[in-house]
Amino acid sequence: MIRGIFKRTGVACAAVASSVLVVVAAVPAQAGTNPGWRHVVSKHYGPAQDYSGYEVVVANGKNSAWALGGTDLSGGNGTVQRPVAMRWNGRNWSGYTLPSGLTSTIIAASAPAANDIWAVTSFGGYILHWNGTAWSVAKRLPWNGKGVEPQLTGVVALSPKNVWAFGESGFTLGWGTWHYNGKSWSQWRGNAGDLADGSAVSAGNIWAIGGPLAPQSAIVHYTGTWKLVTARALSGLQFTSIRAFSAKDVWVSATTRTNDSQSWLVHYNGSTWARVKVPWTMSVGALTADGHGGLWVTGFNVTPKGAYTFYVVHRTATGALSRITVGPSLTSGLNLSSVALIPGTSSVWGAGSVQSLTVGGSAVIAAYGQI
Repeated sequence: MIRGIFKRTGVACAAVASSVLVVVAAVPAQAGTNPGWRHVVSKHYGPAQDYSGYEVVVANGKNSAWALGGTDLSGGNGTVQRPVAMRWNGRNWSGYTLPSGLTSTIIAASAPAANDIWAVTSFGGYILHWNGTAWSVAKRLPWNGKGVEPQLTGVVALSPKNVWAFGESGFTLGWGTWHYNGKSWSQWRGNAGDLADGSAVSAGNIWAIGGPLAPQSAIVHYTGTWKLVTARALSGLQFTSIRAFSAKDVWVSATTRTNDSQSWLVHYNGSTWARVKVPWTMSVGALTADGHGGLWVTGFNVTPKGAYTFYVVHRTATGALSRITVGPSLTSGLNLSSVALIPGTSSVWGAGSVQSLTVGGSAVIAAYGQI
């Protein structure tokens, strides 16, 4: 499977070291009132055979965004993997220094404010914090170095004193769920014990996908304690992404467990859950709002011969669905791992990777709408 769409299940990664990155490209001015999806940054890291990519993008405003990932996402080429970070300042994207000694790619991030961003590495147990000036290691989860190394899979931050880090088991073991209260980290068990990722409405209203019984097979809701959510519309699904836009507007992307090419969007309106069938043969992934009451959803399908085609699906506020092929006409096109609405606009950043005919893969930042 191409890395990124279902990244929460984990892929073994090699050790990494940090480095200073270089300024790459400014986003060009776009003509028209609503420019479509397009590349704005493409950068290859490391040796030609490495598959580098950005795993997550977060945006706090028109002049503040981050794309984070790693140099060799597969970790299978025998090279040293490094985490990478790119920062948007309202004019251009430029590389940014990460703490030294990190040992894996950055897999997820959460950004409650421009000077308060939290990220986790897939392996190594690193939880990172941006305070507006520099990145630092806020916590390294303890591991005795024996057996299979656990993975982190997601993070939800509400403030510098309220952070949840998730590590669901899947391809390998998971770290479980950890909470930071501004002073110390504590591990949560029970229904919170095997969560993949989440989305918060408020400190007392957090939604997560997880796998108390099987990987990403359940939705769990926090209102002071973590409780399993049961509803007929959720039965038989495997969840890939969740976004809570308000207490009465929660969306989840999912596939049927017995047929991962049948996809669904599942919606909670504050009282009931309902399924929306995706009318194409494909799997769905990351979600974000479109700024007009609708959604953008990433996705892909694969032919019997193993060829991938990548898409973004748009759902309008009235429920109309359309599908757009993204990326150039290369072997696998543009695989968007993450999408993020730019607050106060209807423009969107996307982050991911693109397979090339001459290199293993390059990290890509995409955009939709006026930037």
